[in-house]
Amino acid sequence: MTASVSVVIALIAGIVVFGTVGDLILSRTMKQVGRDDLHTWRDALRLAGRTLGAPGFYLGVACMAGAFASLLAALSVAPVSLVEPATALSFVLNTLGAQFLLKERVNPTRWMGTLLVTGGAYLLFF
Repeated sequence: MTASVSVVIALIAGIVVFGTVGDLILSRTMKQVGRDDLHTWRDALRLAGRTLGAPGFYLGVACMAGAFASLLAALSVAPVSLVEPATALSFVLNTLGAQFLLKERVNPTRWMGTLLVTGGAYLLFF
């Protein structure tokens, strides 16, 4: 079964956008929830409770579910050898979001790695 190019592009965009937004929301939420030293089951349960009580957790999971649904739909109408490399843009968007939205320090080496991985994935695309 083949789909029109615009449908495949829309599904790949859904994977990239929903996945990136979900990653960024979950990262921010988990930093707000805080990190515990997990020495006992009680520590793990406390962390799980705080996580489940954070509204951002549910929004992030919903976005990741949207990305997964888009991936399933894309794989049903396009070859995996096209879909997966095309989603490499998410590496760049995640790094941009980390630097500018989450205020993480992204050094030049990490940027170079991000661009090399993305470039390599796009070589598979063509």
